[in-house]
Amino acid sequence: MLIAHKIELRPTPEQADYLNQACGARRHCYNQLLAHFSQPGVKWSKAAAYQHYMTVLRIQFPWYAEVSSRVTRNAIDDLDAAFKGFFRRVKAKAKQPGYPQFKKKDVNEAFALREPAKFDVDGRTLRIERLKTRIAMRQPLRFTGQTKQATISKRAGRFYVSILVDTEDYNPQAPDQPSVGVDFGIKA
Repeated sequence: MLIAHKIELRPTPEQADYLNQACGARRHCYNQLLAHFSQPGVKWSKAAAYQHYMTVLRIQFPWYAEVSSRVTRNAIDDLDAAFKGFFRRVKAKAKQPGYPQFKKKDVNEAFALREPAKFDVDGRTLRIERLKTRIAMRQPLRFTGQTKQATISKRAGRFYVSILVDTEDYNPQAPDQPSVGVDFGIKA
């Protein structure tokens, strides 16, 4: 069973700079690809997006190499999902199919590491590729099992990590204990 656990991160100022840079690199790559494929005569395909990313964007913006390569390459996957949703709604003849929109700074900032080799959780610390130190987490991971994906997001100036775990030890049923009822309407 796949279960996600969202935990607040406690990064140092240097780690926070890296996380901000990773969020910015993903947003920038997404926006550059969307601008390229929004031009007249340029048709969307994931293969063409990857080719444009490798031959143009990585050369034009060498600072992409300062963060994990999966951060910017996952922007291609995210844009592919946005275009698939758009094409599905156009085919269904929706009134407003919702063409993919440009990402804005400080609005839903996030990036994902979708390969377990790019991150590691050990107790109350998180390792991310290309970051030299481990980031402190507010609490340890609640579930045991194989980690599949980590999504780091920024909300209200704080960073959070949502870790997807493939586990077998989760039981959504309530424990077998007697229940107690309380009536709050009694005055005396």
